[in-house]
Amino acid sequence: MFQSEHLDFRMAWAFIDMMPTDSEASAGDAAGRVADARLAAFHDPEHLLGRAMARCLGWQAHVAWDTYFVYGPGARWVGEDLPVPNTWFHQLKDREVWERTAETEVGTADWTHALPERSEADPERFRTGDELRTALDGAVREAAGRVPAAAPAGPTDP
Repeated sequence: MFQSEHLDFRMAWAFIDMMPTDSEASAGDAAGRVADARLAAFHDPEHLLGRAMARCLGWQAHVAWDTYFVYGPGARWVGEDLPVPNTWFHQLKDREVWERTAETEVGTADWTHALPERSEADPERFRTGDELRTALDGAVREAAGRVPAAAPAGPTDP
């Protein structure tokens, strides 16, 4: 997943049931595709972690899912609130709302272009595919003190 030679890090992966096909079984199947002893996988059907992540980011009306938090060494979760991450990225498109209303509100079922107006998630932190992998790799290296801090780059135009 990451180009992480010689970096000591741990990863928690929480599967938050948001889509009709999400379940404990689908979470287990996805987690089973990652063979890495540093990974701890959890299933969150009640959105408990998703709500805690949203609160940590200051969101009022959403559950954080498809969201990636990167913490430096020594970060600890104490009490009800998550610590603020060193950096974070997301793949959020507010599907829980937009799937029901996009065609009427935007005029098309493809609502991605309306993300900045309709989401609490910072559009500058939206990443997918190789761009997400590269951003996460850089964030893990930065959190480990291996590269200088830099502002996350925004999405690129096709």
